[in-house]
Amino acid sequence: MKEPEAFTGWTGILNTGMTIVAVMYIATGFYGYLKYGEAALGSITLNIPNEPLYISVKLIFALAIFISYSLQFYVPMQIMWPSLRERISNERWQLPLEYVFRAFLIMFTFTMAAVIPDLGLFIALVGAASSSTLALIFPPILDMISFYKQKSLLRLLKNLFILIFGLFVFVSGTAVSIKEIINTLFL
Repeated sequence: MKEPEAFTGWTGILNTGMTIVAVMYIATGFYGYLKYGEAALGSITLNIPNEPLYISVKLIFALAIFISYSLQFYVPMQIMWPSLRERISNERWQLPLEYVFRAFLIMFTFTMAAVIPDLGLFIALVGAASSSTLALIFPPILDMISFYKQKSLLRLLKNLFILIFGLFVFVSGTAVSIKEIINTLFL
């Protein structure tokens, strides 16, 4: 990037882009709920009627996802591939195997989306497990590790309280999500 400082800051690329995306998501959710109320399904496209105009909208939406989906794997590939590439001794095989790995990840996620009957339940499971971990479990652990030399009883009690609460949210949220998945699939 020519000007790295343009990426951060209040009006930087990151904040501006994320604000636009957040506003679009909020608007879609708000207007979808305003239109369909309690009958709103897990994806707004499921509420669209099956009429020719709306079917074309669904097809355009599916085409946009199909075209951009592999691009969305750029960041995960940048994280996962270097450690896998180190294990490939022959440089001639690195690029073909990278393409195979990309295709595998894309096909895996497509298969998961096709196999799981109610994707909303799976999203709830991932959210219950990862959100509580990232927001409530890791921060107090990292704080205790980072500031272990600063012996403060108040800080320790605060971190333990947040950690215990995070573990409770993790266990209860994950258990409820798994129970709902089992009830949907087998009952």
